Amino acid sequence: MYIYYPSCNFAVMHRKTAKKVKEYFEKRMPIAKCCKIDQSELEKEDIGLYVCQACRHQIEDKVQTMSLWEYFDQLDDFSFPDYHGQKMYLQDCYRDCNHPEVHQAVRNLLKKMNIEVIEIEKNKENSIFCGTLHYETKDLENEHLSHYSKEIQEKYMKEYVQQFHNEQVICTCNRCLKGILLGKGNGVHLLELLFNKK
Repeated sequence: MYIYYPSCNFAVMHRKTAKKVKEYFEKRMPIAKCCKIDQSELEKEDIGLYVCQACRHQIEDKVQTMSLWEYFDQLDDFSFPDYHGQKMYLQDCYRDCNHPEVHQAVRNLLKKMNIEVIEIEKNKENSIFCGTLHYETKDLENEHLSHYSKEIQEKYMKEYVQQFHNEQVICTCNRCLKGILLGKGNGVHLLELLFNKK
């Protein structure tokens, strides 16, 4: 049985879409509470569906996990919105470096939505970015930008987003998206793209 673990952070940033996603899953499977407090009775064959890398880390010791991207990729009855060949950059999250199944599913979904992906150099397993949570650059002693002042965080995020040339940047991670937005980039969460026409 699948169990959907909604992301509290996503819900805070995207209330309307989070509500649509929750309503979609309520018709199909149990909905867990916040991953930090959920006490659902789990069976060995259960699979926890997650949208947030922090949720995955929280639940992976007690249940099998699958990203929402893999779940939607395997569906035959989901109505994918059509973006008519729009070109968008894709930001892979550093916390997914060891999850090639996530990379592939995300790209499959974007193809199904008729989005032309612009790949950046540091992508997939080579990603160096998770917003201010993790950013690798030779100028910093600590890769956690969150340990620095807001001014320094913003400075480095602005430098990072220059590579996107003001084009839309798809994120599959709440922290990645926050970093892109902090740098005044044109970021959008993949769940927003999947559900904004529903």
